Amino acid sequence: MLIHWLSIMKNLLSIGIILVSIGIILIIISSLQGQKTNVKSAGVVFLGPIPILGFGNDKKLIYILFGLGILIFIIFEILKRN
Repeated sequence: MLIHWLSIMKNLLSIGIILVSIGIILIIISSLQGQKTNVKSAGVVFLGPIPILGFGNDKKLIYILFGLGILIFIIFEILKRN
């Protein structure tokens, strides 16, 4: 059973690294194009499973992401009990 979980974790780690790499490449490509656009961004910092900080340039997105962070925390807590 432990070997099965380790295999799943390796796959998830690989997928995560690939997605982050693709995101970085897309950001670099879009910044090289030099077009001026109005981009709204926001993010949430987690300390373990707890969302602690929201940041960005659009308040509405910050609130949405912070609510999503709280939802993820609740789901994590429910799954942890099972």
